[in-house]
Amino acid sequence: MRISTSQVFMSNLDNISRNNADLFKTQQQLSTGKNVLQPSDDPLAAAQIIKLKKEIARNDQFQGNIDVSQRRLEQEEIALDQLNNINIRLREITIKAGSEVLTAADRKSLAAEVDEMTQQMLGLMNTKDVQGEYLFSGYKGDTAAYAYDEASEQYVFQGDSGQRLIQVGPDNRIASTDSGQKLFEQIQAPELPYVSNNPEGVLNGVSLVNRDKLEEVMADKELPLDITVQDTSTVPPTLLIEDAAGTVLFDNSADPTDPQNQLGNELGISLGINPSVPPAPTGPFSAEVDLRAEKTNPLNIALKLQEGLEGLDLSDPEQKEAFRTLVADTLDTLTQAEESNIQARTSLGARINALEQQETVNTDYQLFTKETLSSFEDLDYAEAISRFALQQNVLGAAYQSFSKIKEMSLFNYI
Repeated sequence: MRISTSQVFMSNLDNISRNNADLFKTQQQLSTGKNVLQPSDDPLAAAQIIKLKKEIARNDQFQGNIDVSQRRLEQEEIALDQLNNINIRLREITIKAGSEVLTAADRKSLAAEVDEMTQQMLGLMNTKDVQGEYLFSGYKGDTAAYAYDEASEQYVFQGDSGQRLIQVGPDNRIASTDSGQKLFEQIQAPELPYVSNNPEGVLNGVSLVNRDKLEEVMADKELPLDITVQDTSTVPPTLLIEDAAGTVLFDNSADPTDPQNQLGNELGISLGINPSVPPAPTGPFSAEVDLRAEKTNPLNIALKLQEGLEGLDLSDPEQKEAFRTLVADTLDTLTQAEESNIQARTSLGARINALEQQETVNTDYQLFTKETLSSFEDLDYAEAISRFALQQNVLGAAYQSFSKIKEMSLFNYI
């Protein structure tokens, strides 16, 4: 077989080019520290590298979510702890207010302190997180959780019951917020009388005077109370009150002016009679009164205490009894608020611990994943440097051999 001069040159050129390419690849590996520079270098390793990098990125997102959740929960814990301190101080004020040695001026001073603490509570319950969203508004992060409603003259919850869950692990989601609906709106207020049926409009209001008396009378009675106003022209009006079974509970028709026949003394409630209703013989007029317990919140508990401290005149026996009832009811609702606060902080502590444990799991998994990635992607410098030195020698030898071979020609011997 005849070998032409061009074949010799092309063969040596290919050899030098191949050695140059191998050397250049090794140089790139040494400069980047990566063993696989492109998928064609090792398709199986390249596929594993892509998969492992996705796992690392996802795990980084989980760790970021943990940081966000921890900030929110710790901020919530601080707010709840401060609210609990205010609750304790409100209890102290309530107990102090029940003392009969206090003057009206003393009670007004306590009312001013209660008002200040109410504003502090409002600020805490409208706490914002680091993203500027209201912490206790549920999904309505742009809306303040609580605001004073002029129509009802109470503080109302403006958020919703939403609870934000954040993924902190492949199969683990943690609630990073709590709605004020759950934290503050579950306090059971004492049962209060209300007008449930008033077709002729004879009643214009009902209020509690003596809770103990009402509970004593209604212990074995059926609701609602049937109210019959016999004569609206008398002072006080002539009333007949029966329970749902028809048992007569109050009847002052014999002598309405007798103090023993006053409704507040007999049933512990007070009824307002509408003066615009024509007097007998147009009557009698009927109505019904029932009892119901509504949900309340710490703001309205404090607001009601403040109003009682400022507005009730304890020189009046009926208002004094109403104030005594207010003190007892306030202490009861404050106890519920304290229990709710403790439960909320217990839940927060459990979630913060869960986040710390998940963070440890994620860190260990991240370390393992990065070690696996390194085994596929990272360069063995000792092996690469040895290979680089060998490739340099091979390339040098190729250049030297080519310089010798190119001089070999028959023309040199003719």
